[in-house]
Amino acid sequence: MTDTARQTVLKRKTAAGRPHGGDAPRSPARLFGQAVAKSAQDMLNLPIAVIEAVELRASLAELPERMSERALLAVMDGPDEALGLVALSSETLASLIEVQTTGRIGAAEVPARRPTRTDAAMSVRFVDRIMAELEVTLASDAAITWAGGYRYASFLDDPRPLGLMLEDIAYRVLHLTLGFGAGGARRGTIMLAVPAEGRGRMPDAPDRAVSDPGAAAVAAEWGERIEAAVNGAEVRIEAVLDRVSLPLAAVLALRPGAMVPVSKAALSRVKIEGKGHRFVAWGRLGQSRGHLAVRVHLSLQEDGE
Repeated sequence: MTDTARQTVLKRKTAAGRPHGGDAPRSPARLFGQAVAKSAQDMLNLPIAVIEAVELRASLAELPERMSERALLAVMDGPDEALGLVALSSETLASLIEVQTTGRIGAAEVPARRPTRTDAAMSVRFVDRIMAELEVTLASDAAITWAGGYRYASFLDDPRPLGLMLEDIAYRVLHLTLGFGAGGARRGTIMLAVPAEGRGRMPDAPDRAVSDPGAAAVAAEWGERIEAAVNGAEVRIEAVLDRVSLPLAAVLALRPGAMVPVSKAALSRVKIEGKGHRFVAWGRLGQSRGHLAVRVHLSLQEDGE
């Protein structure tokens, strides 16, 4: 883990404990909205506006009343065997699926339908990313004890089994009304419900006196956990052999086995790109154990080897 990456994470955690200016209170509901918006932008390039962020308490019997009809229900595993719930309304779910499959949001109206396992599979990374973002933001906030440590476990397409799966206790509910897309024409909701009495704990602070051996060990463990979390984050890169322009007729005529001309330098100058075609490095095409492979040259210059 580089010093820059470590400092970035530490700055976010430090900033999480500072008072914010302005009139808007820094409530867990608002921070949950920020986590949702950031996750959608970073993962899907999907703009989301938080129209309303509400925090309340509800009994197990009241939870279904807080959900949208035919919502996708993600059951969440939490600390000390706690179970929570994330509910995505039909509009929210449709927006996630459309952006992942077509790259854009469709009509504002979404037909009501029962969510499927495929819907759940396409939503799990987004749900877990939200919870990870929320934990970073709440790192030095007491709310981390009840909102942190939750990850996707399974899904339900009907709220009726919740009475058998979840504990009959009081729940904290964070409920968001969202606007999707540039104009926010489509409105949807997302809800997080977790046991009101937190079962997690505040993370150990890394800045205790180094003269205390126990504190030093805690600080080292804390740093290792942060490093593992950052290094475990998924980063997608692509190796681009070449880019060519063809007439539409030639594209429509392409069949398996068709030959597409590439530049002579393509084999030795494979371009490694990140999100949004951002240049990362140059590479060279080769083989490894019988498979095509790319040897990466860590060049910081897009116009050099």
